[in-house]
Amino acid sequence: MRACRLMRAAPAGALALVICLTGVAAGEQPPEKGMFRASADVSSILVPVTVKDRRGRLVATLGKESFHIFVDGIEFPIKSFWREGGLPISYAFVVDTSGSMNGRRLAKTRDAIMEFMRGLRADDEVCLITFGGGEVKRRLAFGTDPGVLPRVLESLKGYGTTALYDMLTATPQVMEGAHNIRRVILLFTDGVDTGSTMSPGDAVKILEGLTDPLYALGIEPPPAEEGPPDSYEEALARFAAASGGRYLRVDTAAKLPEFARALRQELTMRYIITFDPSGVGMVKWRKLDVEVDGGYTVLARQGYRGTLP
Repeated sequence: MRACRLMRAAPAGALALVICLTGVAAGEQPPEKGMFRASADVSSILVPVTVKDRRGRLVATLGKESFHIFVDGIEFPIKSFWREGGLPISYAFVVDTSGSMNGRRLAKTRDAIMEFMRGLRADDEVCLITFGGGEVKRRLAFGTDPGVLPRVLESLKGYGTTALYDMLTATPQVMEGAHNIRRVILLFTDGVDTGSTMSPGDAVKILEGLTDPLYALGIEPPPAEEGPPDSYEEALARFAAASGGRYLRVDTAAKLPEFARALRQELTMRYIITFDPSGVGMVKWRKLDVEVDGGYTVLARQGYRGTLP
């Protein structure tokens, strides 16, 4: 049985954004995971961090003492610290199924997702969400047998317009039902928006408040001269950076599985750090900076909404 939930009323004359649920996540949620939220009433703020050296190589052997958290320019103590390699992960695959993705783009997206699946461990879990033709559909929910995914992927067809910005403003609902602390959203799209009622700025504001990083794979993006002044690629890079993820440009669809292998390795070599907001003072957007001793390059979320620690 499939249930559809209206997420947001669309402006007059526009299509409503709907997520169609095709499954129910199973299993009990460990109680400690309830402590992590992106909103102002959190008991702890969670920050996934990727660290690279000057040659762009991943660094996964650092200790807690090497990390420093700054909120609005003030350093605060770190509460908890983990290396992600030993933690299970919840993957949310978000796939553009508009007409421009049909053919090789969509075919290689299937191959890339299956590349992630080859490295799946017993406690890892996946969900699949598609958007295109004015609809957002949850094709596979967290907790569902991942063995079903190949058949679901084979059923996907591209059609209609792309409401990318509308999809991104709905990302807080993407991870609903996820059971693991370690989470990531993987977006597969050519980046061309042809049907959104929301703006890129609206999407950035939502993504800045996410706990879970978004990695955007831009598949054969159009030349800059064919896009608006704020090009499709620039927009995808802004979206990913706002959430603490990053944008990956895939020049040819055939390279998607290769990108997936590299990204899968990167996601096993992150760190998770947490800190506590005080609950005292103003609730507002707070700028967040993570620094690591040794001159490393750091990738992490850029802020949160709440009080100072």
